[in-house]
Amino acid sequence: MASQVMRITLKAYDHQLVDASAKKIIETVKKNGSQVSGPVPLPTKKEVVTILRAVHKYKDS
Repeated sequence: MASQVMRITLKAYDHQLVDASAKKIIETVKKNGSQVSGPVPLPTKKEVVTILRAVHKYKDS
């Protein structure tokens, strides 16, 4: 019999919400008798935005 693998990626602004959701998913999977490995925390993505401090005269500041 072929093994089936499911990967779930959770995204949220609040890390506590992600942790609680992952815990519920793990409890449900274990209750159904399946194997669980994880959760694996992924790196945090940072968005870097460049802005002009002086809009008109001093653009190189």
